[in-house]
Amino acid sequence: MANPFRADQIGSLLRPPDLLQARQSGANAERLRELEDQHIRRVFAKQKELGFDIFTDGELRRRNFMSDFTDAVEGFDFGDAVARTWQAGEMKAAPVSSVTGIVTKKLRQVRPLTGHELPFTKANCPAPSK
Repeated sequence: MANPFRADQIGSLLRPPDLLQARQSGANAERLRELEDQHIRRVFAKQKELGFDIFTDGELRRRNFMSDFTDAVEGFDFGDAVARTWQAGEMKAAPVSSVTGIVTKKLRQVRPLTGHELPFTKANCPAPSK
């Protein structure tokens, strides 16, 4: 009998402390990618264990809720950023990147919003993803 209940993840998952630390310390791109890959695989495994039908990477590659957009377009002024923090388990406040919203010229897309995330997801996700 099929499960009569539906569950899935909506929104970002908390960034693990080692991933937050790597971003804060300016880890090189290869090391950061390795950490993201490791944690996304862990997130996929947990969703499979919980019986989810649709999977998400938890937005773990993003620095903040807007970074997929601000990284894919030009026209933002990042000089007057507002600091944000994530609450991360035992850490009372985990620093993350700044969020800006100051548009200084016409926005122009310079790369796909999430196209860089899709190949890893397709190769590693055990079920359909969103």
